[in-house]
Amino acid sequence: MNLDPLNDLILDEATKGIPPGISARLLDVGSMGWNLMRGDVPLPAAVLRESALDHNSRWMQDFVAKRNAVIAPHVKTTMAPQIMERQLRDGAWGVTVATLHQLKVCRRFGIERIVLANQLVGRLELDALVAELSASPGLDFFMLVDSLEGVQAASEAVRRAGAKARPIQVLVERGYQGGRTGCRDNEKALAIARAAHAAPELKLCGVEAFEGLLKPKNGGPADAVAAFVDEIVALFHSCATEALFERSTPMVTAGGSSFYDIVVDGLAGTGAQVVTRSGCYVSHDSGIYQAEQQRILAATGEPVGLINALEIWTHVQSCPEPGLAILTAGKRDFGTDSGLPVPLLISRDGAMPETLGGCEVFASNDQHAYMRYPQTAAVKIGDRIGLGISHPCTTFDKWDVLLLVNDAYGITGAVKTYF
Repeated sequence: MNLDPLNDLILDEATKGIPPGISARLLDVGSMGWNLMRGDVPLPAAVLRESALDHNSRWMQDFVAKRNAVIAPHVKTTMAPQIMERQLRDGAWGVTVATLHQLKVCRRFGIERIVLANQLVGRLELDALVAELSASPGLDFFMLVDSLEGVQAASEAVRRAGAKARPIQVLVERGYQGGRTGCRDNEKALAIARAAHAAPELKLCGVEAFEGLLKPKNGGPADAVAAFVDEIVALFHSCATEALFERSTPMVTAGGSSFYDIVVDGLAGTGAQVVTRSGCYVSHDSGIYQAEQQRILAATGEPVGLINALEIWTHVQSCPEPGLAILTAGKRDFGTDSGLPVPLLISRDGAMPETLGGCEVFASNDQHAYMRYPQTAAVKIGDRIGLGISHPCTTFDKWDVLLLVNDAYGITGAVKTYF
């Protein structure tokens, strides 16, 4: 990747989390000598603990490698080229995106292997994709199809571009009843695979699915995911039997941030290149994914797991009632779609943070959070509170810039996002 376009990006007080009166290049933020606990940056601030990012990136790489799989992290989570570069440097096979915009961001910074885990259907979007492929002979790109109309639209876009246009590499998408996109059964998926194989403008390269939103009819979510993976395997073998794949080693790709262990284990032995696509692992969280991580560690016997790297730091602004603290961060600063943030740490008078126990954020407004605290917590106005979040995707997108910190909360850099 080429991160040079970021080096001269100017950050100033119009950027949330940057101190007033400052105008500095993004490249120079780490040399300013700021420390979060010392009060050098205004709160709220979003921080990424660099040691945890490093651990998580390497941990997931090792996890999939031991299972003969690869990872193309879904970068919609962070939309941060600096984090993408870290993941690729640690061995990620490629990246995953969901939209044309996300694809274009990745291309701007030189990423050469991209899975669009979605399907473009608009004429403008498809024409832009075909133009990108024609202008970038080294780009290894894959897109989904789940309908005859989708196959036709993609084929027509290649034909519109003329004889020099490259074929689009596609994956047939398998879904499930009541789910999002994807063919609802293997019979329909096989028909789409045949149509894609027959289209000279396309190259069928494998099978794709997303299991993360599956609701079980009987048993637990993990059992439902395992059964769904069995159906994906059956579809792959049906396509392989009919010689529909046009890639020397066809792909099977699935695996969000909750059930990647079940996916990679269930797809092992297919003879396919198994590609998982978790996006949230690199930052992890203190909510839904932390709960799933405990299941994964118990199921796999891994001795250590992922570590929460993303924190939102805020002040205690008011203590208007006994046991109630109002914090200076709200829905504009953290996501609430998968639960409210968790109070983790407290710092007073510039001291290093200590664990904050027995506290709960129970409500939030645009700019405030309501935290209950026990008398033993001794919370005071002006204290700094570190919040862990649930579901990183809807917290990253609240921030144009996040601050990298070391274990002493010295600010070592800044991460730019492109939402």
